[in-house]
Amino acid sequence: MRTLGVSVEPSGGHPKVHVAVVELRASEPELVDGFTLKTAETEPSTQAVNLARLLQGRLPGMTFEAAAIKTAGASPVPRRNRALFQRAHAEGALLFVLHEVGSVRVEAKDAQGLASLTGKKKADLESAAKVLSTPYRDAVYAALALLP
Repeated sequence: MRTLGVSVEPSGGHPKVHVAVVELRASEPELVDGFTLKTAETEPSTQAVNLARLLQGRLPGMTFEAAAIKTAGASPVPRRNRALFQRAHAEGALLFVLHEVGSVRVEAKDAQGLASLTGKKKADLESAAKVLSTPYRDAVYAALALLP
């Protein structure tokens, strides 16, 4: 089974989208593909649309049975942080694109929510993601959450 994991990293006003494809081979997960999408736009809504279009352009050449977005968790202190705003816009646009793919399962949850899908502890899923990746750790985390 192949799963696609997506995460958004706020990066100095220009969010980056990390994408990872993980496949279960011989009962061990393996990172099959990973890449980062970037935009030079400055307006959050334009950034979100641009990143969604970039992901949409890459999806036809990829095969996967399920997809997950690792979303930002709720902040313990309410704040109006521009980076969180940009990330939320991008996550929403990417979620829309993944739903348009067709008949694949799509999840969008924070780290704890993804861990609960697996029945594992968050720390166990984090250590498994750390073993498989370097720059795509959060995207791999999301992909691992949907593997059987």
